[in-house]
Amino acid sequence: MNKSKWSGVFDANPKKAHETNIEYVRRIADMECTSAGFVKKRFYEWKGKIKHGIIEEPLTGAKELSVEDQVTKDVNNSRERLKSFELQRKYDHLIKQLDIAEERFATSVEINQPTDKYVIEAKLKNDPHEAVAIMGFSDWHFEERVDPATINGLNKYNPTIATERWNKCIQNSLKLVFKERQSSTIDTVVLALMGDFINGYIHMENIEENFMSPTQATMFAKERIVSAIDFYVKHGKFKKIVVVCNYGNHGRTTDKIRMGSGYKNSYEWMMYKFLEQHFAHNKSIQFVIPNGFMAYVDILGYTWRFMHGDSIKYNGGIGGLTVPLIKAIGRYDGQTKADYTMMGHYHNLFQATRNCFVNGSGIGFNAYAQRIGASPEEPMQAFCLVDKKYGLTIKTPIFCR
Repeated sequence: MNKSKWSGVFDANPKKAHETNIEYVRRIADMECTSAGFVKKRFYEWKGKIKHGIIEEPLTGAKELSVEDQVTKDVNNSRERLKSFELQRKYDHLIKQLDIAEERFATSVEINQPTDKYVIEAKLKNDPHEAVAIMGFSDWHFEERVDPATINGLNKYNPTIATERWNKCIQNSLKLVFKERQSSTIDTVVLALMGDFINGYIHMENIEENFMSPTQATMFAKERIVSAIDFYVKHGKFKKIVVVCNYGNHGRTTDKIRMGSGYKNSYEWMMYKFLEQHFAHNKSIQFVIPNGFMAYVDILGYTWRFMHGDSIKYNGGIGGLTVPLIKAIGRYDGQTKADYTMMGHYHNLFQATRNCFVNGSGIGFNAYAQRIGASPEEPMQAFCLVDKKYGLTIKTPIFCR
């Protein structure tokens, strides 16, 4: 290259203040010289940088940069491109969020548009279908002594406390009936007396600790059951009262449980017979007193099985009572099919299976329950409602205090 011809070309600044770098390079590229290819190469490099938004300082000459300067320059350019990429990513994210917000706003505007008025009519009168209330009573052990000193103060029980709990239980049971009558017609109540109203002498310590003898306790229990039935007759407004009676394992007169002659050796079976005689004049009260340990009653077309429950054993196995109970009900159904089963004995109120309800107790926690590792439970009994259309619908406790 003729240096005289190109002297000052690479060292001079643009001749005019308004002349841009690209115009300066283009002007040089148009000059006739043997090194025009180099100048054109520089032109296209600048054109690409301008296209991508990278603006550099005005050209100070056509000198090539040193390696160190070129590296520094490339690093700076990379940083600028990275910043541009980050800004673009954030911009795209904001645009996306804006689209979502606009879509939600459009949806809310659409929801708030006037619609046709939809009115639900009030229906406050009772439904025409009828229902039957079931009260489950069992495991009161009226004469048993529960000394709080023997069970860390978790419970106390004697005949006076038993009477207070019994009265409260009967009152609360009728409150539940009144509540359910807001939506159903309940003219019939089933009183399921499922045994162990007395503690008896089946263990030696019962002779030492009981407040009354078995005969005295039987009379005590009879008086309380009579008062309860009188209460339902006077205040319940029932057209029919069905009293289903099962004897328990504590009210027996023998040391061992008798199978075929169990009812003959039961204080409770005798008590039920006296109750039947006592209310014989009232035709609205019906007694069901089987000689066996199970009673079957038809309630609005559904067959109910009532029993005390001591015939079912599980010995603390995994799953508790549920698994052996399912097996036992399957065996019982093979004899006489029942839609539902209600039982007591275990002093624990719960729905063991879909079609079986286990009653609580009136006595509550005692020394025996503590020894076998049972959990303390509030004294309570069972209330169920059988609807003619839907079957068993309500399952709830009757609190006794």
